[in-house]
Amino acid sequence: MLRAALLASSIAFAAPAQAPAPGGALTIERATQIALERNYDLRRSEYQALSAEQDLVIARSAILPLLDFNGSLQRVRQGAGTPIVGGVLLTPRPTEAFWAYRATVTASQLLFDGGKWWNNLAAAGAQLASTQASIDEQRLTTVYTVEQRFYELVRAQRQLKVLGDAAQRSRDQAEFTQRLFEGGRATQADVYAARANRDNDEIIRLNQERVVEFARQDLALTIGLDPAEPLAIVEPQQMQQEPESPPPAGQAVEKALASRPSLKAFAYAAESRRKSEDAARGDYWPRIGLSASFGRSTTDWQLFTGLPLGHDSTISGGVDVTWNLFNGFFTKANVEKAQVNVLLAQNDLINGRRGVASDVERAVAQLGVARQQARIATQSEQTAGENLRLARTRQRVGVGTQLEVRDAELKLTQSELARANALVDGHEAESALRRATGG
Repeated sequence: MLRAALLASSIAFAAPAQAPAPGGALTIERATQIALERNYDLRRSEYQALSAEQDLVIARSAILPLLDFNGSLQRVRQGAGTPIVGGVLLTPRPTEAFWAYRATVTASQLLFDGGKWWNNLAAAGAQLASTQASIDEQRLTTVYTVEQRFYELVRAQRQLKVLGDAAQRSRDQAEFTQRLFEGGRATQADVYAARANRDNDEIIRLNQERVVEFARQDLALTIGLDPAEPLAIVEPQQMQQEPESPPPAGQAVEKALASRPSLKAFAYAAESRRKSEDAARGDYWPRIGLSASFGRSTTDWQLFTGLPLGHDSTISGGVDVTWNLFNGFFTKANVEKAQVNVLLAQNDLINGRRGVASDVERAVAQLGVARQQARIATQSEQTAGENLRLARTRQRVGVGTQLEVRDAELKLTQSELARANALVDGHEAESALRRATGG
């Protein structure tokens, strides 16, 4: 039944992705939803959790009674011969062919194995909890990756808009310079310079179109859509807003250490390894259990299937003790290997805590810087716009030069790009902080 469920899930998961409807556009929430449904790493984590559930069932089976049945049906041919008893020849025995029936039912119950069964059970439970925490971590990572790819596409599209506006300004300036030249107020060199600026800005704009396409494909691959299909997005409403103020780094780190699923997974894995070490030590102790069996062997089918049970039957029961006194240091090596696995798991936990703390501090720092940059870039954009307006006015009245206008255009483009980058950096930092602190 479990295999059927997994097979159905795999078939559904492997079905071709459907691209958004023509003219439709993805929101960041919808993109995240699609990714959670189709992300291969997340599905792999879910399969591993299913496997861990069965490991728990297997570990629990050690404390349940075992019931075995063994039976056979044989056709026996006994050759002719003359039996001799006490040196006296008896009547010759003819050749016989007959059926032989045999069946045995055996029941056994483990009583004590040095703590192996309950430690293995605890280890399997901790490992299951670790895999479930890994699912939460992978889900967190999937959401974070989608948001990063989504914001990068927003960044590329905004940069394309800024560079497109810059290219349009250059075209307008080239046309204006041509009119000035025709009116005798500009030189041929000014015309050539304006045309060169126009063409260079158009090349930059075209190159940005390629960047947008690459960002679109990255997002499509991340959420599981066909990159060849059209994909449009809707910018989140908060993208035009300044990034939120970052929390105190110490407070954010404390929250992350308590809430991050990856750290919970590491902690459960370490606990599972410790229980496995205790289970390995169980091989130093004897194994004690109860066993009982009932068997019957006869050549008469009526006797085989009939009563009383004692006829041609064997009933036995007892206490079984098994103690491996020496096995070539296998137990010792197995225990030491389990101890090493505990050290590895503890090392992963320590390194994971350090990595999470670093991620939080980086995100807090990036968010704070992006917030300040967005404020400064907004002011710079307003100043650059006024500077360009004044430069154009001076050129129209004949007291300004084309070089001043070009310099003002470049400063406006730079300030617009800086603001777009700062806003996107800020929202990416918010996303990184949510992931680092556990959502």
